[in-house]
Amino acid sequence: MNFNDSESDFNKTLAPWIGRTCKIMNMYISDVFHKNNIQVTKEQWIVLKILHEDNDGIIQNDLAFITNRNKASLARLINVLEKNNLVTRKPSKEDSRKNFIFITKKGKQLFLKMKPLMLNSIEILQEGVTENEKKTFIKVMTKIQNNIQKQTK
Repeated sequence: MNFNDSESDFNKTLAPWIGRTCKIMNMYISDVFHKNNIQVTKEQWIVLKILHEDNDGIIQNDLAFITNRNKASLARLINVLEKNNLVTRKPSKEDSRKNFIFITKKGKQLFLKMKPLMLNSIEILQEGVTENEKKTFIKVMTKIQNNIQKQTK
């Protein structure tokens, strides 16, 4: 699909709508956490959620892949969570270059405190959106993600 630069209206494309919505959503979730005296970012919450669901720990590089973050960015995020005693790193017994990341008891308690806040936030964000609209949205977003992946291979 080719666009004529002089005739195209960027605001009628999906990109700015996706970007603005993500930014507004992130600010909203940040506000919810702040109002509830929780000093965790949405990205940190995502890591806690994944670790809470996997009691066997996750290799740090695998966690980077799962969260779509580069290794350095995830390492910084893990450092903050570890400093706050929310996660712990344990070297692999088979390969000392690999670290398993585990959620701590304090991390689990915080996650369980945050979970209802996130579920309520999601309900608020999706208010008035039908099941059919959600399915269509997910289908469109999947197509966009696949298009991006095709271009980055």
